[in-house]
Amino acid sequence: MMPEMVRPVAAFLLTLGLFLALPGCGGGGNSPKPDDKKGDKKDDQKPGPNPGPGTNPGTTPEPTVKAPVNVDTKSGVGKDAIDFLSAVGAGTAKADQLSAGFVKAIGLPAELPSDKERGYSAAAAEAWLKQVGAKLTGVGPMAQSAQAGDVAVFRGVFTGGNYALRMLKEGGAWKVDWLSMSSAPSNPPAGDAGADAMLQGFAVAAIFGAICDHDAMPNKDRVAVVAAGLTPALRKEWAEPFDSDKPQGYDYNPGKLGLKLTQIASGADAVSTAPAGGGAFRVTLTKAGGVTAVYVVKLAKGTSLGQWLVESVTPQ
Repeated sequence: MMPEMVRPVAAFLLTLGLFLALPGCGGGGNSPKPDDKKGDKKDDQKPGPNPGPGTNPGTTPEPTVKAPVNVDTKSGVGKDAIDFLSAVGAGTAKADQLSAGFVKAIGLPAELPSDKERGYSAAAAEAWLKQVGAKLTGVGPMAQSAQAGDVAVFRGVFTGGNYALRMLKEGGAWKVDWLSMSSAPSNPPAGDAGADAMLQGFAVAAIFGAICDHDAMPNKDRVAVVAAGLTPALRKEWAEPFDSDKPQGYDYNPGKLGLKLTQIASGADAVSTAPAGGGAFRVTLTKAGGVTAVYVVKLAKGTSLGQWLVESVTPQ
């Protein structure tokens, strides 16, 4: 038999167990356990999928640059390119047709407080487009119209020379990320038809075409677009800004850069480019009388999709 002192304790424990088993009492039934909420917080704080190298967590990964294909200029980005060139020639092109990067490159100086806040002047960008478009007449058939995923490049001729246009898809719409004109013929190197090779070849020919331009673009507009084709480090090396340049949005001095471009391209009538190995290009400038100047040019990847910038220029 159970000792007399043990019986009351056993009865008490039995009663307590029945009480705790009732719904809504203690930790039983449907009430959340004390650890449930903590578990929910842990689940909420679990890291998402690894965004991969070269991307910032929480941002949309850069679209893939696909193998290039020819573009129909009667629809899609091809038609957008034709419409934009027509608007530039008519003097009606708008700043909102430009990519975020390109509008900041040509939309200078930024003088008003609102311009300084956003880093560019829409009025200055539209003035650049109008000034450049003054000679964009008699546009002929395109020599190149190719698309690589969300990037497309176009080259062609007009009465005063040739043009180079690059577009990218930004915010669901095609935006202009480069426009230059030149009186000096310049063609991308022949060779590999891959996307990177195509975009690099386009860049080196377009940038050096602009460097060697005599009169297809007004000089100050030419300087602005060439600056957009150089890495920030090279802009600083060639044309370190004065203190007065920085408040206007420049990270270079336009006057110094203009002198540097004249030094490189003085008298150049044509530009030819060829791969030099290791991602570099051999650029030959032909001057009057057949005299040539040769440079090895290295490119670096820019910040926008498919963009390549000139990183160094070494005389040979």
